[in-house]
Amino acid sequence: MASKVICVGHSALDRVFTVDAWPPDSAKVRARSFVEVGGGMAANAAVAVARLGGEAHFWGPAGADSVADAMSAQLQAAGVDVRGLRRCAGLYSSTSAILIDARGERLIVSYRGSALEASADWLELDQVGDAGALLADVRWPQGASAALRAARQAGIPSVIDADTAEFATLQALAGEAEYAVFSEDGLACFAGAGDTEGGLRRALALGARFAAVTQGGRGVCWIDAADPGRMRRLPAFAVPVVDTLAAGDVFHGAFALELARAAAPADALRYAAAAAAIKCTRPGGRNGSPSRDEVASFLREAQLRF
Repeated sequence: MASKVICVGHSALDRVFTVDAWPPDSAKVRARSFVEVGGGMAANAAVAVARLGGEAHFWGPAGADSVADAMSAQLQAAGVDVRGLRRCAGLYSSTSAILIDARGERLIVSYRGSALEASADWLELDQVGDAGALLADVRWPQGASAALRAARQAGIPSVIDADTAEFATLQALAGEAEYAVFSEDGLACFAGAGDTEGGLRRALALGARFAAVTQGGRGVCWIDAADPGRMRRLPAFAVPVVDTLAAGDVFHGAFALELARAAAPADALRYAAAAAAIKCTRPGGRNGSPSRDEVASFLREAQLRF
């Protein structure tokens, strides 16, 4: 299906409490509000795909716990198919407790969980060829590697969300994906800081067809193996930035969806940049993902910032 995108990797749950302040010593503190907010790179990208009118499927491990129940319910409510969310006995899901005080300061206690240590032998890789594109993140490397190889074999576009990770993980996954799309920090982990073009060319040398890096307000740089003579740049859209949380995940989800719809890579980058820019104008994480109509309207009206 042209609009079907499989998102493989990390799902998490943040439990957010607003308080007046936190004391320096042991105490009980009354919260003024509480909310559970889903997160995780691949899970956020799946929500973005669904909001943009695509058929989103999430594949990834979770614990056999109440956190997994909450994550699954939130993803389903956002229109994501969660039959590939695997509850692993004896393992625990990723979750965080976040305190926000009256000044907006944050105290975060994060537990990555043990579910991301799960093997990938349960993935139904024979279904990959039914999708229009596959996106994987770096948080569950064994699942990403298996899924990216399956996508290559099936001949569908495969994208790695190459955020910060161990060098060996980035080295392996950048070569297995057709499209290696780094965050700026991820590219620094992969190739060292300050060598954008060299880092992108290294990803191409490892086997990627297309390598790009998102640079926030400075836009996106990329090199296409079909035209390797120069690095190209897309300037950022000029928007009032409110909150960048999950903007990279929205970008990757939108990019994968446009590839699934057979867009040219440069056009898919522009669409993804617009979706991420809209998200940055809204508070919160995945809940700020725009609809397809909103992106279409934005692209008609927005001017690129040079």
